[in-house]
Amino acid sequence: KYMVTSVAFSPDGNQIVSGSGKSSIQVWDALTGKQVQEFQGHTNIVTSVAFSHDGTQIVSGSWDKSVLVWDALTGKQVQEFLGHTGAVNSVAFSPDGTQIVSGSDDKSVQVWDALTSKQVQEFQGHACPVTSVAFSPDGNKIVSVSYDRSVRVWDALTGKQLQKFQGHTFEVISVAFSPDGTQIVSGSADNSIQVWNALTDKEVQEFQGHTSTITSVAVSPDRIHIVSGSHDESVQVWDALTGYQVQKFQDHSNTVTSVAFSPDGTQIVSGSYDKSVQVWNSSSRDKLSPHIIYGHDSSTPFKHYSLVVYQRLSSNPQILVADALIINMLIPVVH
Repeated sequence: KYMVTSVAFSPDGNQIVSGSGKSSIQVWDALTGKQVQEFQGHTNIVTSVAFSHDGTQIVSGSWDKSVLVWDALTGKQVQEFLGHTGAVNSVAFSPDGTQIVSGSDDKSVQVWDALTSKQVQEFQGHACPVTSVAFSPDGNKIVSVSYDRSVRVWDALTGKQLQKFQGHTFEVISVAFSPDGTQIVSGSADNSIQVWNALTDKEVQEFQGHTSTITSVAVSPDRIHIVSGSHDESVQVWDALTGYQVQKFQDHSNTVTSVAFSPDGTQIVSGSYDKSVQVWNSSSRDKLSPHIIYGHDSSTPFKHYSLVVYQRLSSNPQILVADALIINMLIPVVH
């Protein structure tokens, strides 16, 4: 079994892609949990995965210092980007799919032409490894975070640093733009989530509730909620306006490495060092029986039960899909 390092939904919400310590990428049917693709090509841990805007391609980054692009339907590798001199920690497509951004242990942010494999920009400014990168919704800006505790915004065309946010007291691990591009959310080893106004450079909110490093953050499509994963093994959902915690999932048994919302905002996916991917139906008001799927070998037959549905595929790794209880009363968070 291998740890899950990164997860993401396809643009239509029908598939989930995951990266793992196996150095491979798996694509799963989000409804049935059946594995539909496995991509082999990296030679070390896959740290980050993402779909293109149209769902036809998947980009991956790895400790092997490479960024690879795959045909999501056939599993064929179609592009390889080589230029980083350290492990690649984060990758993302631009909204129009024409560019890819990557952040690395070599302290750089690099931008690539998705069609030609040519490097078009390299941003230098971080003093420590870059841990997470993201495009703004309009594709004009790129945000990056680093062990140097800073959040930096760059002009995607010129490479000029536009903004620098400093407020975290330990390494910053994850970052995301809000869907309208007006806010930036960052998660840190100081156990906090900070929300920044992307227009005024001001911190507008800080969420406290996790008891260990925040490893991953994401914003819901309607901007109402923020989801976070942590070394404390929990997935927590927050009211983006008030900072109140509205949900807490604690079914993982090890560090939660990655979280993401589905495109319609009704589901949350999380990956973990416990070798599982869990998908929660956040629109349900009833905690339903879990739908558990094990493994990679799709040739193994499904086994159905009356209340809990199991599909045994093999021993590597585990995916658990469950409907989550939505708490009607907001839980106040102490700041």
